[in-house]
Amino acid sequence: MASPFPGMDPYLEESSVWSGFHHSFADAIKGYLNERIGPKYYADVEVRTIIQGVGISAWQTMYPDAGILHVKRPSPGSATMAITAPTIPIPQAPLKRKAFTTTQSKLRAVHIYVTETTELVTTIEILSPFNKQKGDGVEEYRRKRRRILESAVHLVEIDLLRGGQRPGDEVAYPPLDTDYVLLVNRADEIDERLSEIWPLALDEALPLLPIPLLSPDPDIPLDLMALLQAVYRQGGYDWRIDYTVPVPPPDLRIEMIPWIQTLLATWEN
Repeated sequence: MASPFPGMDPYLEESSVWSGFHHSFADAIKGYLNERIGPKYYADVEVRTIIQGVGISAWQTMYPDAGILHVKRPSPGSATMAITAPTIPIPQAPLKRKAFTTTQSKLRAVHIYVTETTELVTTIEILSPFNKQKGDGVEEYRRKRRRILESAVHLVEIDLLRGGQRPGDEVAYPPLDTDYVLLVNRADEIDERLSEIWPLALDEALPLLPIPLLSPDPDIPLDLMALLQAVYRQGGYDWRIDYTVPVPPPDLRIEMIPWIQTLLATWEN
């Protein structure tokens, strides 16, 4: 069954749901693009793990590594040696305290490369709560964003989160009175880089978003609505999400409250 919402489903923003949706949505975008841009280009997903110590403001960015651990297993029938208790008493530690704990957040972006040279052409940033978190999170993303805008790489931002700070000045000042924001910034602007902006309300469908490539190749229309619906079905969100509970934080914009109440009251799960 499809989501009751005509566009982005705000219940997907709930913290326990967002991570899996974010992962699947990035993979869906990658697959969609690779069916349309090859063999000249290819798309892949970049994953970064952000680790924060509880109570510590500093964040660490970790990229995944691959490793193989070979474990030598005992052959059947091999003898094992019993460990006997030590005769000397083992002293107890004079102090015990809870160990340092961390929280993790995985950030995903879809990158488009030239197949022959692996030149990065376009980065599609799917914003996460960390990217919009006041303080270290949004500042780290703004530094990354600035590096992209100073390069020859196209920037596409997909912000399907109502909460947090919008990182781009062009969408934050003056603030957009909307729920979601899509943005395309082309690297081939002659004088200055201009952002094409799609403000979206909860009652609006996601549009076809143009994904720029190298000139003179035409844009690839990214069907965000079709991808969202596919991820929703494949993720089993129609039976995982309880639409009888309030919409997850942040608070709804006032003009959206009666519309959502009517929508959910008439929706049959």
